[in-house]
Order: sequence, then structure tokens, then C-alpha cells
Amino acid sequence: MDVLSLKTGLLSAGIRFLAFASVATVTSGLDLGAARAALLARVPAAREMAVCGHMLFVGTKGSSVYSLPVSGGRAQVAASGFSAANGVACSGNRLFVASRNSVTAFDIGAGGALSGRRDIRQGLANSGVHSYRYIGVGPDSRLYVSLGSPCNICRTHGLQGTIVSMKQDGSDFRRVAWGVRNSVGFDWNGGTMFFTDNGADRMGDNIPPDELNELRPDGFYGFPYFGGRIRLKGFEGLQPPAQQIPPVFDFQAHVATLGIHFFRSLGGDALVAEHGSWNRTVPVGREVVRVRFRGGRPVSVATFVRGVGRPVDVKEAPDGSVLVSDDAGGAIYVFKQ
Repeated sequence: MDVLSLKTGLLSAGIRFLAFASVATVTSGLDLGAARAALLARVPAAREMAVCGHMLFVGTKGSSVYSLPVSGGRAQVAASGFSAANGVACSGNRLFVASRNSVTAFDIGAGGALSGRRDIRQGLANSGVHSYRYIGVGPDSRLYVSLGSPCNICRTHGLQGTIVSMKQDGSDFRRVAWGVRNSVGFDWNGGTMFFTDNGADRMGDNIPPDELNELRPDGFYGFPYFGGRIRLKGFEGLQPPAQQIPPVFDFQAHVATLGIHFFRSLGGDALVAEHGSWNRTVPVGREVVRVRFRGGRPVSVATFVRGVGRPVDVKEAPDGSVLVSDDAGGAIYVFKQ
């Protein structure tokens, strides 16, 4: 198993060490094992993370966004009053928060203090059960936000089941992908955006796959007609509205792929947080996997680390260490080479 071990120097920083669990013990907490990791901070229902200089901002399932130094320390409420403040991203000295209903901008001050709160976009599409927004800043300096579909398998309306893009003031709002069931993770590699997508439930243990997709401008990715290359229940004989762009990589069904990040410290490979299955006969996921790329294309996947609860997002700290958020345990973990 390709697991990073921590340097002993973290002990002097007062970061508490924990051992990783095996897959069989994930649900019952962390136990002793050969690999070791550090608990960086406790953050209730921790979701997407944003590394902004030496500060880390953490979105949550709840009403608040938290902040703490990337080096560790007690997490503090940085802003509140949101409906599911899942998504956070920064650009320069600005922080953007994507919640169910809006995209909100802040100015980042000393010590991560936020000011100048302003909603740059309101009235986001009703995404029903898939309303946790993911947000990122592309190499074009535009904001990208995922808008999930409102159901397991159903027709979508308007901007449901899409990824949208806008300028950092909320203007020039446009759709960049559609036919997306529920993307809760994306990142750029060499100027190309790759995004995860959760496959449909209630079609058996092994279909349809979770997906990794490559963004093509205003591309149609198949939902609700296709999950991967599999026809979805109830839409088998219906004609899709456009030619599907198939996934560039298929993950195992029901692993619930969420956050993805390309790491300099891993030679450009990506880590993906697999939140884990909830309705499979034998549970899968609940781990972070490494997707190996060759020539800019994904070629294989392998376990990177297990025993981090239900991982949601992965990010790279300035020193190359790996940060993982866990919404079930309310934790941020750190791994160093």
C-alpha cells in the first residue's frame, strides 16, 4: 500500500499522531498499524478545503466555514450564516464560498480574517439531494461550480446536473458541462480540467461505475441516459439529446469519488477521495486512491491510504504534504513524505 509516513519533526509542532486502520476497521475508528499519520485539526463535518498561502479554509455540511494555519492549530469559525457551506476556493487575497443557494466572496486579511462579504451569485439551481457545491479557480482565473442533479436517476431541468463557470465578480455566467449526475470534485492538469462524477444507485453492486471525466467546452456527459457506458434504469430505450462524452476512467461502482487534486509531490499523479458506499452488499471506498497518469491520461488506480473515516477532499500544502478532510469524523489529516 502506497502510504506516506510522517517526519518526526511534526512531534515538536504538537500535532498528535494516529495510526491508520485497515478497511475492516474503518467504521470503528483508527487502530494500530504500520503506517502513521497526524491529526491536523478537528473541524465539524469537514468538506472541501482551500489552501490560501499559509492558511487553510475548510467548508462544511453546516452553516460555517473554518480556518486554521496550514501548519496546524485550533480551527476557528471564519464565516457563518450559510446553507451547507461545502465549497471553498481562493484566488489571491479573495476567498469564495459555494453554498446551496449562492456564491459568496470575501477579502482575506491577516491571520485569515475575512471581511467585505458579498454574494456574487444567487439563486443557484435546486439540486435536491445533491446540493453540496464544489468550487474551484481555473487557470483562466474563472470560478467553476458544480450543480448536482436533484435525484438518483431522473430528467434534469435548467442548470441541474451541470458545471458552470463565471468571472470572479459573478458575471459572464455560463454552462461548461451538462449531463453530470453529481460532481463533487475537480482539478486541472496541464490546463485540462478533470472532474469526478458519482454513479447512480439501486442498479446492483457493480454498475454503473463512478467516473473521471475530462472537460470539453459545453460537453454532454450522459446523465440520466448513461452511467459510464451503461444505460441507466428507466432510460434504456430513450434517445439522448446529444452525443455522450464517455469517461476517461472508470472507478469501481459505489466508491463515491469526491475531491481530486493533482500533486507536484507525486509527480503529477492525482489523489481522489472515495467517500465510500452506503448501499452495497460488501462496502467499498472509504479510502484515498492514487490515479496514475501517463502522457496526460489516467492509466491505473491504487490505494493510497485507508483509515481516514469518510474522506471528502484532498489538497497539497505548500511543503508538499497531503491534506485529507473527513466529514464523518470531523477531522483534517496530514501526511508528509
